[in-house]
Formats: sequence, structure tokens, C-alpha cells
Amino acid sequence: MNFLMDSDSYKYSHFAQYPQNEGLFAYIEARHGEYVRFFGLQYILKKMFSKMYSKEDIKEAKDIITAHGLPFNEKGFEALRELGYFPLKIKAVKEGGVYPSQIPLVSIQSTDARFGWLVSFIETALLRVWYPTTVASNSHKAREIMRKYTPDTAFKLHDFGSRGVSSSESAMIGGLAHLLNFRGTDTAISLYCAKQYYNADIAGYSIPAMEHSTVTSWEREADAFSNMLEVYAGDGVSLACVSDSYDYINAVDNIWGKELKEKVIKSKATLVIRPDSGDPLKLIPYTLESLAKNFGFTSSPRGKLLNNVRIIWGDGINFEMIDKILSLITRGGWSADNVNFGMGASLLQKINRDSYGFAYKASAIKVGGVWKGICKNPATDPTKKSKSGRIGAKLFEGKYIVQDLDKDDFENALEAVFVNGDLLREYKFEDIRD
Repeated sequence: MNFLMDSDSYKYSHFAQYPQNEGLFAYIEARHGEYVRFFGLQYILKKMFSKMYSKEDIKEAKDIITAHGLPFNEKGFEALRELGYFPLKIKAVKEGGVYPSQIPLVSIQSTDARFGWLVSFIETALLRVWYPTTVASNSHKAREIMRKYTPDTAFKLHDFGSRGVSSSESAMIGGLAHLLNFRGTDTAISLYCAKQYYNADIAGYSIPAMEHSTVTSWEREADAFSNMLEVYAGDGVSLACVSDSYDYINAVDNIWGKELKEKVIKSKATLVIRPDSGDPLKLIPYTLESLAKNFGFTSSPRGKLLNNVRIIWGDGINFEMIDKILSLITRGGWSADNVNFGMGASLLQKINRDSYGFAYKASAIKVGGVWKGICKNPATDPTKKSKSGRIGAKLFEGKYIVQDLDKDDFENALEAVFVNGDLLREYKFEDIRD
């Protein structure tokens, strides 16, 4: 990807619109919601700034942008290339942390008087931190819902979202954001992202699982299930079997509950039955009762826990439905540990920048050697007023508050992560997840 092409079209005309200046300062914040779990900046910084663009990149970008109808800052981009590094100081809160909305999560400042415009030019790419942060925040909220019913949440929500996102890059960084909160995923490419960008070995896990084609290819549904047990079942192994290819009730009551019952028990595996259609508020309680009759259950402090068998529901799952299901079964005396969930589109795709109101705003400009605060304050919508000055965040009496770096002496919660081409702080994934 040509670095010089990854910006909004109108950004190419901005270099000549600023007054003569020696620097620009901007910040990123989430304006909506109670809190966010910040994640993904390291991935973006490594991808954006790992190498300087070439003369060929400048020519390619110039040809495209001028044909596009816009001016191209060839002189500025060539001077930046000759400098050999990106003259920026980027600070941020610690990745993986949970922070209130409306505080700066990232600050960006130019460090060379010639390149104040660069702070604005990189907004488009840098603001994409909204996506992994939004996934991590929503996934975190799902975990908080589950913790009302059980402390054992590591594998409670499985990522089914890889096929439902708009790009492999979204699957990579979005899938990894989910793994801050959970350990289960079928988004295999997120493991590559963890290894390449966050120094992880294996960030998530999965189990052998059936799909409808591996069931319907057999003459008898029971034979498909039996084969699955023969191939993968074993002491301590978990395996998932989609069971609604034809008649889910029959599969639960008769195939699993009678015909293959002894085979399941003798295998010492944990069979995870997956309904993939219907009303979960009806089918999950039915499944629990049916399996309890045939496999039995063990009483636990958190309720009845099925022997040998569990359930995973992944069809149309969202945060509200998770809460409804767990509330329903626990009121019925069942342990929440009987049921896990899979989530696809609601986890990785049904979100946007406005989910938490992410914004990147210039808030100070250096003119005549002095930093001056700048902000927008539209009379038509006062809620869109931006912050002014070179700002940071201070932790005071357990709460974060916004402070002005030029007016206050305080310990800034935002620490330098990138300065003049060097990545100063590099997180290992295991150090920022929980």
C-alpha cells in the first residue's frame, strides 16, 4: 500500500491552507458511551511507519491525485522522504486499558517546523483505531454481562465473525481485539496478527467442529455424528456438532440422547451440541431438559451442570440475547456454564465509527514559537465543540480528567509510544489482555 494514497481526498489540499506555522497538535477521543477498551494503535503504527515511502511512490501518488483534481504537495512529501523518518511524537494511553469516553486516548504532535501539515494528513489512517477499540469494548461489555452469571468466561464467547467482515484486515485486528477478553475464536487470521504485531505465541483456541455439509454428505445424520466421535473424541477433548440439519429435536432426543449416548460417555469427550436455527429462548431450555434426562447432571453451586454435554448457540446472537438466555436458564436452576455463545456480524461488523463517536481533532497550532489552542464550536450544534490546546489526561481521585500540557504540571496518562520514526513502547499481547 502506498502510504501517500491513504488519506481523504480533501487532505491533499490542506498543506497550503494553514497559516505559516512551526507545528500542529491533534488528539483522538471517543465522544460517546460510558467507556472504551483501547486497542490496536500498535498494529497501525507498525503498519504505517515501519518504512519510508519511495520516489516511485511519490510519482504514483502525484499522477493519481492530480488526475483526481487536487493539488499534490510534492515538495513537502519529497522533503519528508529526504528526512528519512516521520517527524511525529505520538502519545497514547496503555493498550488494553479501560478508559472513560471524552478523554484523549492518543495525541499527535509534529516535531519538525516544516511538517505541521503531516499531523492532519495521517488522520484518516490513524483514526481507524476506532475499529479494534470498538470491537474490544463491545466484547468487554459482553464479558461483563456474562460475569453476572458465572466467573468462568474465558471461552464463553467464540468469534464466528471472519466470513462476515469487509476485509481480511478487519478479521485480523478485529478478531484480535476480541481476544483481549476471551480465549475462543474461529478467526484464525487473528492469531497471525497477534504473532506479527503483538509478539504473541498463540492468542486463541478452537476445537474440531462440524458444519452442515459434513453432516448432510452422509446418508444418515447419525453416521455423520458417529464418525465425528470416532475421528476426534477422546479423554478431555471437546468437539462441536451442529445438529439442526434436519430435525433438531430428533437429533437431541434420539440420536444424541439414545443412539449415540453410550459412545459419547465412553469417549470421555465433551460433546458441544450446536443448534443453528429457531428460537433460543425455547430451544435451549428444551435441550437442557432433554440432555439432562439422558446424560444426567451434577449439582453445582451455580446450578445444574450437564454431564458429558454442553451447548453453543451462535445464530443471531447479540448482547441483549446473551443476557436473556443466561437469565432464563439460571432462573430455571441451570448453571450458566452449560451454554456458550458464538457471535459473528454483531461482534466484528455491525459497528461503525459512530458507535462510540470517535473523532480526531487538531487542537493547537504553533505560530511564532508559541502554541495556541484551536477548536471548533458550531452554534448550530454545541455538542460538536472540540477540545482546545495541547491536552493530556490526568488520573485524579480514581477518575481521568482532561488537562492542558501548557498550563498544568501533571503526570500524563498518555505516554510516548512513537517519536521520530522509533516505536518506543511495544506491547506483548499477553501483557495487555485479561
